[in-house]
Amino acid sequence: MDYEVFKLGDVKLLSGVILRSAKLAYKTYGTLNADGNNVIVLPTFYTGTHKRNEGFFGPGRAIDPQKYFIISINLFGNGLSSSPSNALPPQDG
Repeated sequence: MDYEVFKLGDVKLLSGVILRSAKLAYKTYGTLNADGNNVIVLPTFYTGTHKRNEGFFGPGRAIDPQKYFIISINLFGNGLSSSPSNALPPQDG
């Protein structure tokens, strides 16, 4: 597994439904500076994962991890963060 998982616990959605034992998968690139002001949060697109975002990173690319601390967050439903394929019953699919 080349990413981390943050356990959110139970999350109440806008609909009022509780997403039980929700989790958010992410990967970081680069180093956080002493001031903590070089952070870029880059979510994935609906079916994409952090791997798909890696094409944006590198020297001469849109986001340089030598300069920025990047947090690439996998959106709900992409199979790494909470998704029907890995949710607890009755929210599994």
